[in-house]
Amino acid sequence: MGGELQFIVDRLNDPPFQMQLTMVAFDEKSPFELLEVVNEVMANLSSQHRIDLRDETPDATATRMLEFMRVLNYKISIEMQQAKAALLHGEPQLIYPMLAWMLQRLPELQKRAYLARFLVNVEVPEHMFTDEEVVEVYQNYKDLQEEFKEVHKTSDKYKSQLISPNEIKKAIMQMEEDKGMLEQKVENLKTKLADHERFEEMFEATHKLRLQQDEQVKLQDRLKDQKAQLLQAEARLNGMVERLNAQRSERSSSSQDARQTLEALEREVDSLEQRALETLPKEILLKQRRMEELQQVLAEPSVNEVEVAQMEQQQKQMARAVQQLEERKRAQNINPDDKLAMFRQQATLVAKKREAIAQRLATVGRERAGIEAELAEKAGDLAKVSDRPVLKGDEFRKYASELRGKTAVYKRYRAELSEIRAEWGVVSRTEGLLRQQERALAATLGEVEARRGLTGYGHTQEELEKVSAAKAEVDEVKGKTLEELSAVVAEINDKIKRHKNKLAPQIVKLRKMRTDVRDKETGYLEKKTLYNNTKAGIDSDLGTVRAEAEVALKEAAHEESNVYYYESLGQIETVKLQRSNDERAGRFRRTLPDGTQVRSYKELYAYKIKQQDAASKELRDRQKRIKENQGPNAKQVKMFKDLHKLLRCKVDMQQRARAEAVAAANMEQEETNVFTMPDDNGEVMGF
Repeated sequence: MGGELQFIVDRLNDPPFQMQLTMVAFDEKSPFELLEVVNEVMANLSSQHRIDLRDETPDATATRMLEFMRVLNYKISIEMQQAKAALLHGEPQLIYPMLAWMLQRLPELQKRAYLARFLVNVEVPEHMFTDEEVVEVYQNYKDLQEEFKEVHKTSDKYKSQLISPNEIKKAIMQMEEDKGMLEQKVENLKTKLADHERFEEMFEATHKLRLQQDEQVKLQDRLKDQKAQLLQAEARLNGMVERLNAQRSERSSSSQDARQTLEALEREVDSLEQRALETLPKEILLKQRRMEELQQVLAEPSVNEVEVAQMEQQQKQMARAVQQLEERKRAQNINPDDKLAMFRQQATLVAKKREAIAQRLATVGRERAGIEAELAEKAGDLAKVSDRPVLKGDEFRKYASELRGKTAVYKRYRAELSEIRAEWGVVSRTEGLLRQQERALAATLGEVEARRGLTGYGHTQEELEKVSAAKAEVDEVKGKTLEELSAVVAEINDKIKRHKNKLAPQIVKLRKMRTDVRDKETGYLEKKTLYNNTKAGIDSDLGTVRAEAEVALKEAAHEESNVYYYESLGQIETVKLQRSNDERAGRFRRTLPDGTQVRSYKELYAYKIKQQDAASKELRDRQKRIKENQGPNAKQVKMFKDLHKLLRCKVDMQQRARAEAVAAANMEQEETNVFTMPDDNGEVMGF
């Protein structure tokens, strides 16, 4: 229990709870405070439990908590009513294991609580499945559950596959290095395959191979999807068959009147209609708002480490500012001239009294709940007793005679008990007197032994007598034990002989079977050796074939890559050739920004070079002017800043002088207060 309590306190002191508890403080918590701690842990697992316990009845609180623990798959060894009573009374034997179990599995239970909101089945009465619309809605509900399971699995898969930016950067750098190596290999192969024969045939073969491989992958994926759909369809079919059989059996065994069935169906239809028109639209609206909030959160840009550091710095600054304000407020409260200090103390005392009264009210409420439960139990017992038949006539006279007989027997036993108690008192008194005489005789005997020089002789004699008596008892017990052991050994030997006689035929059969097993095991080992040798040869050949196939596939992919590369180079050269042909034929014309026309790429690039030279010259001139004027400009900026400070100081001085003049004028208008006190000589002094 101590280790469990220490674990609970440590976890409650860690984020996200941060309760700042000690083992003593946690152990001294009242039952209501323990329930608040349990509710806080449950609220961390699911926001549905973020409830003020004072706004909820104790029975509803216990039912909600125990139902949530059942959803979390927590096993409670006692009955539900006993568990409710123990939970409301704050029994540590129930609450401490619950807290330790939840705090030990927080992430797992958060996920389970989230999934339980969507995957816990809605209990629908069996007779409602006679309505086709109900069956259709329930089937859609089960389909949506299956779809949610698949989407949740996909989401977990994608979350587990997220890659950090550092790993992406490393992968990009690695891919750039691989790209350089591939470009180098492409150049080498380009020079090597410049005069290769039958290139087109090899390209066509590799292209067909790639298409066939892609088609094979698509067919495999399609086969997996169809198998999954087949399994889902079979599961739905089995569920519908089970419901159909249940409905048939219910119809065959039902003896309900048609009118009652129709009324029950109408009530169920009304309840479903109310739920579909009122409850479900509200829930859908809440879910849509929650989804919009999550989308907005996801749309916001991710926060980097620099922004996190800035936020932490701002938080520290705000914490320091709050601490300063609290110290300033505390200093103001300590002010002896403060007239509100007494009222603050009274308010503090009233608040403490209010808290004490609230705790007392909670205690009285719990006691009232216990008394009501006890009253209900007594009422149940009274109801059980009232159900028994009342004795009348001969039965009552018979019962009265039995009761008189039992009363006489009770009185006789009571008189015997009184006599035995009186006799026991006399015997106790006699024993006391004899013990006193024995102590007196022992003292006298000790004096005599001391005079004769035999101190301790009587005590030694008594010890020897006790040892002799104990030895005699041990010898007697030993003799009985030896006799019992001899009887047990004889009985065991008889049993062994009987069992040997019974097992003799089976032992003969067992020996024969062992011989057969040995022979069969020899044959099995020989065949197994042959199988292993054959399998090793086949595996070796299969590995060789697979290695050759992988090499051939890599070569085909490499050749296909070369083909694409050469095609790209051919297209580039075709574009260049088309440009040169256009320029040679005089079809190339380009109008420049200044209105002139050029008829060749040479003129176009010469104009662009001239334009860039002019721009670079202008930038160099601007740089030169900035360097020349940098010192005077900086000096002028500094002078303007100093002038601004000086003018600001003058304005502040003027405002302060005006405030002092106004204060002096107000003081002159007020009446003068004179404080007088006598000095040491008795003369009055004025201030």
